[in-house]
Amino acid sequence: MAGYEFYLNRAVTQGDQPDIHSGASGYFSTPQCGLDPHITEGDRIKPDVRDHILGVLYHFLDLRYVGRTKWLGVWIAGSGISYQWAEDRGNGDLDILFGIDYPEFCQANPAFQGMPEAEFADLLNSDLKKKLWPHTAQTNFHGQTYEVTYYFNPGTTASSIQAIHPYAAYNLTRDVWDIRPPELPDDPRSLYPAEWKQAVEDEQQQTRMLVDRYNRLRSQSAGLVENSPAWKNALDSQKAVVEQAKTLFDSIHLGRRAAFSNTGEGYGDYANFRWQAHKEAGTVQALSTLATADSEAHKAQQTDLYGAPLDDAATALAKAALWNTPYRRP
Repeated sequence: MAGYEFYLNRAVTQGDQPDIHSGASGYFSTPQCGLDPHITEGDRIKPDVRDHILGVLYHFLDLRYVGRTKWLGVWIAGSGISYQWAEDRGNGDLDILFGIDYPEFCQANPAFQGMPEAEFADLLNSDLKKKLWPHTAQTNFHGQTYEVTYYFNPGTTASSIQAIHPYAAYNLTRDVWDIRPPELPDDPRSLYPAEWKQAVEDEQQQTRMLVDRYNRLRSQSAGLVENSPAWKNALDSQKAVVEQAKTLFDSIHLGRRAAFSNTGEGYGDYANFRWQAHKEAGTVQALSTLATADSEAHKAQQTDLYGAPLDDAATALAKAALWNTPYRRP
């Protein structure tokens, strides 16, 4: 059976080429005088927009779990509901975050009792990304198209989103503002210290070096004789580059998640600044492409060995829980 390097080389050869110039983020954009008129009227969410967003999520959850009215709270959060709505923000035009009173949820859905909330969050968010996001990626509200994403943050509850320190949060469940967006200067970059900017620039330079080396190896290995010493050396080099890229991507991505936890400082946290700056520069997208090559290589190797990719721990536990409940996922 071929080793990991063989599958990685195939993933590198067949996968996308990283592009470090395709970023977008509204985090540093000039604020507008008012909120997005396509989804708001005055300072309230338009009723049909609210009804649609909630209806989509309710339908998704009700097919899988019971007792929603006792354990769920839903918000629009982030730049889409702020004064920085006009710029290209890239993926996630409207971030729909929801909280769950987890003990209440487990009482209504006893098959999940004993599963840690963080593991359930991984399960649910994976399910959302695979089953719901593709259907909400082109949602039209009053002539404007949005990529609507739904996400469960563990640690939030049905009644409060404060634990993740959101930048702005409109409570869709209660139809009120919980956190109004702040007034910002015309140049939001001026809010952040120079050392933050320098640290991100250093990581962007590191990424450019990794991408250049990745692309050279991608071209080089395609012209080498399989199993030759030069081919094996190229595969080893590919592996080293991908591992470095994945480590950096995970640090940036997981750091951002920590910023919106009860240990972070939310929108103004360095980890979120870091994520947004890399997103704007295209660094996140390029590193994600390289990390995807690693993921695809592991999936292909596991498929050849076992007939299908192996489930991670959270998915395996979730499948066991779902097997013992009558509420099956379609």
